Amino acid sequence: MSTRLPTFEDVQIKEVKGAILDKRLLTGGVLFVALALYPGLTMNAYHTRLLAWIMCFAIAALGFNVVLGYTGLLSFGHAAFFGTGMYTVVIAMQSAGITDLIVLLVLATLMAGVVGAIIGALSVKTHEIYFALLTLALAQLLYVLAARDVGGLTRGTDGIALNRPDFLGIPIGDAPAHIYLMGFYYHVILVCLFATIIVLWIVLRSPFGLTLKMIRENEMRAEMSGVPILRYRLYSMILSAMIVGLGGALYAVVVGHITPEYLDWTMSGEIVFMTLLGGIGTFLGPVIGAGGFILLQEVALNFTTYWHFTMGLVLFVVVLTLREKGIWGGAKALVDRVNDRRDDS
Repeated sequence: MSTRLPTFEDVQIKEVKGAILDKRLLTGGVLFVALALYPGLTMNAYHTRLLAWIMCFAIAALGFNVVLGYTGLLSFGHAAFFGTGMYTVVIAMQSAGITDLIVLLVLATLMAGVVGAIIGALSVKTHEIYFALLTLALAQLLYVLAARDVGGLTRGTDGIALNRPDFLGIPIGDAPAHIYLMGFYYHVILVCLFATIIVLWIVLRSPFGLTLKMIRENEMRAEMSGVPILRYRLYSMILSAMIVGLGGALYAVVVGHITPEYLDWTMSGEIVFMTLLGGIGTFLGPVIGAGGFILLQEVALNFTTYWHFTMGLVLFVVVLTLREKGIWGGAKALVDRVNDRRDDS
């Protein structure tokens, strides 16, 4: 049995990949430290809350991108998973007496995964617009249940106020709100965001992630290759739901009051908007899209009451000019074009 010796080109490619990975790790480490130090350096509660808000939705958008960007399924029902994460936290605290943050986050993530498995099992056999409408209909069922207070757990449209959870038995929930957010909870969200990025980076570059891409690019060829299409679609829905549910659970503590509107179709639309704005199928595009969406919304609200028109206009321009690449994909394409011209010259 003969083995091929590595060529000079193989060594070069390996060195380039290693250099790129080292650069990404260094950039990510610097960004993590900068974000971790930001609240202590600025002492600005509003900006800290805004960053926490962005990071929660960045996690949700990353989760949604698993289904849309990597599996090719457009879902209008991901508010069901976001709202499930939120309601799991508040119901577990008030009905079950669970106050530890880690336990609450794990429960919310698992419960969102269960809901994702149910909705996924009922919808993955459909395609394109039928899948989108079926996920929307199933998610609206949860909204109706929450709005009508079926079971007496959600308190209907009045919503439920949420106390601040403790951490590993330490009663830090009794601290003042701004200290709790700036000194502790902000950093919990930051760690969860970077942990989500790392986990998805590994998963989506594994054989599982490559199989999802194969299904997205050519479902018929993937099926002829022996890939169980429906099973992988279901797996992607469960993974996506769990990540979106984690984002919702973290966001529940930020807002402190949960209402059925977080289960409504408009929330699904916002998550779709964020992913489109950042770039479908790009790894970090949803993070950029979440930040761009929330910052744009805040700026628009300061200048006009017709902020929905502003958001729609921005989405129209992005889709018309950058298409599915979004902000992140468009920026990468521009950098590649500049580098190519520099190499040619």
